[in-house]
Amino acid sequence: MELLLETKSADFLREVFCVPVSQEETGETIVPDSLPDAGRILQACGSVVLRNKDYRSGSVSISGGIHAGVLYLPEDQGAPRALHLYLPFTVRVEHPAATENTRAAVDLRVSSVDARILNSRKVLVRVGLSGTVTGYEPACQELSVGAPEEAADLQLRTAAYQVVRALEYAEKPFQMAEEAELPAGRAPMRELCQYQADVEVVESKLAGSKGLFKGNVALKLLYLTEEEELAAWTCQLPFSQFVDLEHEYGDDEELETAIQLTDFGVEDANGQGRRLLVNLQLLAQCTVVGRETVEVIEDVYSLYHDFTPQWRQVEAAGRLDRQRLTETFRSQTPASVQEILDTRVSLGNPVARREGETVSVTLPASATVLYRDEEGELQSAALRLEAACSTEAAENVVCRPSAALSGEAFAVPSGDGLEVRCNVAFTLDTFSQQSFRTLAGGQLSDERLDTSDRPSVILRTVGEGDTLWSLAKGCRTTPEAIRTANNLEEGAELSGMILIPVMK
Repeated sequence: MELLLETKSADFLREVFCVPVSQEETGETIVPDSLPDAGRILQACGSVVLRNKDYRSGSVSISGGIHAGVLYLPEDQGAPRALHLYLPFTVRVEHPAATENTRAAVDLRVSSVDARILNSRKVLVRVGLSGTVTGYEPACQELSVGAPEEAADLQLRTAAYQVVRALEYAEKPFQMAEEAELPAGRAPMRELCQYQADVEVVESKLAGSKGLFKGNVALKLLYLTEEEELAAWTCQLPFSQFVDLEHEYGDDEELETAIQLTDFGVEDANGQGRRLLVNLQLLAQCTVVGRETVEVIEDVYSLYHDFTPQWRQVEAAGRLDRQRLTETFRSQTPASVQEILDTRVSLGNPVARREGETVSVTLPASATVLYRDEEGELQSAALRLEAACSTEAAENVVCRPSAALSGEAFAVPSGDGLEVRCNVAFTLDTFSQQSFRTLAGGQLSDERLDTSDRPSVILRTVGEGDTLWSLAKGCRTTPEAIRTANNLEEGAELSGMILIPVMK
């Protein structure tokens, strides 16, 4: 007869792709008639805003833009002036497994910003975009877990494998409308030159069917005072939010939250140059990750019937391990420094290289420093940096690194120049793509086997490679019966002569 096994199913999110993004966007901006001719670029910066995710069969398109700002010195050597422009971008991920039901977590950032003067009235801006796009597809895994009553004599050998994988994905758009006030003692603002927003999640956790997360938005400002002096200020804007989830979760699951800006703006709140109105639109991308047990039936036999098994392959792909490392790195450049005004560091995509079981990760980065030289003139320096770390990982697993700044980057005068210092937090995830054979069903004979000629007990010497299971299967008995007859404890090593009681 055709045997249908008892089954259980588990819903989860199958990761269909995780692709790095590295592309460049360029644009030109015209110096308005109200501003003087451009003479020298001092600094450029940018912030990514995410506008739309478009899901189609075979592809996912991510669209948005970069709010870029350029600070320049006029040809007449007057006070610094600022230009602003918006550079649209589209990131397209093509993958055969992508469908309309795919959902993508996006982590994009500016990895470099460069500006140069084409002529006194036109400036070219070039922005590097880096990050990852991870696509999830709803999936259900059905596994056989036991034999029905009519096949109670079937003996099943099972194995359990632990995997960490995504269980649910949810998004939460939210808005922040905050007022930020310049600290006492700072000169009031006459003109806002540059503003950049960096989002950091400091806590993310689950509470039943809700995901709770909080963090900070670091708002970096460059502005001109009433005396047309350039000043920098960074303020922290905290946030705390929650997202509704479809299922209840406990202590065995974790919430991972990535937040992207979808729009932002900064303006003078009252025209007096001390209070700023900050409007931020953000999108929280929340992934519930849990440790799942995948149980498979590795082998089977019947005590009293002929049984022809049917097998199928199941996947148990997921994250095996996560390591977090913090590295400090620095870079120097010659300069005549009187005062440092502003420091900005942008990270590229980390690259993993393997040598045997050692995985080395390098992270390219760029830094710009705005400072006054010993004559009091405004100057800027551009530096290339590289951070690195390493870990051990088995050759049959994939190491996926990610990185973020830990704390604020800064520059200090050092010897005959300046030195940029910052801490980088590396996250090193190792993944496996495992496939296992498991029992799917089979044919069980209707007639019971004739057991009259079976001996009641077999005395046998344990051979090399013999296990409790192999001996029981070969003699059509049960591992428990052999263990009981020989007073064997669970997990005891087999050796010498053993008694094998045979089922009648």
